[in-house]
Amino acid sequence: MNSYRGLAAVYDHLVAGVDFGDWIDYVESLLNHFGFKAGSVLDLACGTGNTLIPFAKRGYRSQGVDISPEMIAVAREKAFAMEVEILYHVGDITDFLLDQPVELVTCFHDGLNYIDDPGRLKKVFNNSFKNICSGGMFVFDMNAVIWIGEVDGSAEVIDEDGMTIIYRTAHDTESSLWTVNLTCFVREGEVYRKFTETHQERGYSPHEVESLLEEAGFMPLAVYDAFSFHPPHRGSRRHFYVARRP
Repeated sequence: MNSYRGLAAVYDHLVAGVDFGDWIDYVESLLNHFGFKAGSVLDLACGTGNTLIPFAKRGYRSQGVDISPEMIAVAREKAFAMEVEILYHVGDITDFLLDQPVELVTCFHDGLNYIDDPGRLKKVFNNSFKNICSGGMFVFDMNAVIWIGEVDGSAEVIDEDGMTIIYRTAHDTESSLWTVNLTCFVREGEVYRKFTETHQERGYSPHEVESLLEEAGFMPLAVYDAFSFHPPHRGSRRHFYVARRP
């Protein structure tokens, strides 16, 4: 998997303005809304661990899995530097098994949109079901189909000190696939290293997602416009899903 192989080194810089503690505040408010309290969490497609660190600092027994060894390497370095205990695994979120099931499984920052085939998304849900204890919860977000469809294909440039990223997006309305082509220049000493990556996401409707959750054995509880308790609407850019394993 080439996605994030080069970007792993600069990913945290790109999301430096995101308060991931606020994300976990929202997740805890969702759990409280449904009368649930978790002590253990597994984060799917955990990347460099930004969403796991707040969990670990709050006392959750925390684990993460990601297919990118480069991202996991950064995550492990950060956990060591911040003196938090997080167990990381390099693996495919469609096929892994923990030693013990957890009470909460999460997936953030549209990680599940990267699963661009409904059959593989069902495998993720099936596999998550196996790794959640009875009565446990599954909370995740996905980019909204309508928002993905609004990309206009124009080139965008991020020009920071020591780093320039050029990206161009394209959207296939028939397949609901969103493709992002990245060209990056990162300064390393006196020279710049260039790398290119292609990222692809698929948009799923709430109906599709909830149907696949039910097929995997989950009980869908709610779909919300992100960071609220309101239902999705046409202006929603991101949806949060809450499901329970019976």
